[in-house]
Amino acid sequence: MSEGPALPEELTTRNEPAPHPPLPEELTARNEPAASRRAPGASSSSPTTGTDAAPTPTAIATLEAPPVPVIGVPDDPRTGEPRIPGVVRAASVLGFVGVANIAGALLVVYWGATDKFRFAEASWLMGQFTTEPGSLGRVLLAVAVTVITLLIAVPMAITGYYGWAGYRWTRISAIIAAALSFGALTLNVWAWPTAAWAVAAAVLLWTPPAARYFLAWHARRHPTQVFAPPTTDVFYGPLPKYR
Repeated sequence: MSEGPALPEELTTRNEPAPHPPLPEELTARNEPAASRRAPGASSSSPTTGTDAAPTPTAIATLEAPPVPVIGVPDDPRTGEPRIPGVVRAASVLGFVGVANIAGALLVVYWGATDKFRFAEASWLMGQFTTEPGSLGRVLLAVAVTVITLLIAVPMAITGYYGWAGYRWTRISAIIAAALSFGALTLNVWAWPTAAWAVAAAVLLWTPPAARYFLAWHARRHPTQVFAPPTTDVFYGPLPKYR
């Protein structure tokens, strides 16, 4: 058979795959394994010495926590919290004793008010008004002695509880409770000692041991802001072990 006519050279070259352009040196270095890479300017025939090896990774440097300020109140080893001084314990106990005292006195007032003929003798406040059995005036007087009792008992209970927990504002609430406790004079003689308990609790919370205890708790709940030291040794570019 006779061969066909020869194709032109242009058509022949079109069917051949085009050669790939040469890769840049950077791309070539990326495809090489990490073990065969060399630093720029280093001889490929020279063996790797100890100085050329990658540095051994070390532990990460960290900053120590700021120390807890020492203000003369040691921590209780059982709880890890500031140890409660005796004056704060006594003030809290006196606060709750006052609450129990005024509550018991109110029950005595209620009991006395049940007798319609001796209603005016149930409390000093009830004796200041002339009322009839079953009238609205007696109901309002019973509500009044209840409100007076709550105004005395609530601040004392709050002061006793939060003073034990180390809140410094309880010194102010103790003064308010002491001032309101004199309202017990409008009830009966059983309620009068409440004023003494409230005043004694307020005095104890203003003593130096109590002030140090409140300061210790304030420092524990509101630590001072500590800024990290500035970083000066900043390394830019790839690390030596990755070159």
